[in-house]
Amino acid sequence: MTLRIQLPLRAENRLADKARAAGIDVAEYATQLLESEALRPTLCEISGPIHEAFEASGMTEEELGDLLEVAKHEMRAERRARKSS
Repeated sequence: MTLRIQLPLRAENRLADKARAAGIDVAEYATQLLESEALRPTLCEISGPIHEAFEASGMTEEELGDLLEVAKHEMRAERRARKSS
């Protein structure tokens, strides 16, 4: 795909600086940035099944926060116990 975009001069200069620092031309640098962003999964894609399970549980956000806080403290206690063994 070929794109033609207008960038503000400040952004164009920063893009050129970053490309130069990476040792590649601006077009290749921009291509890498766009490809990376396009292939990055969205938060919904990452958390989809977990979010769906949370919604189905009927738990409130406050209850979930409390549950995660307890789990965090339990995990830290386990780590401390392993380190002291």
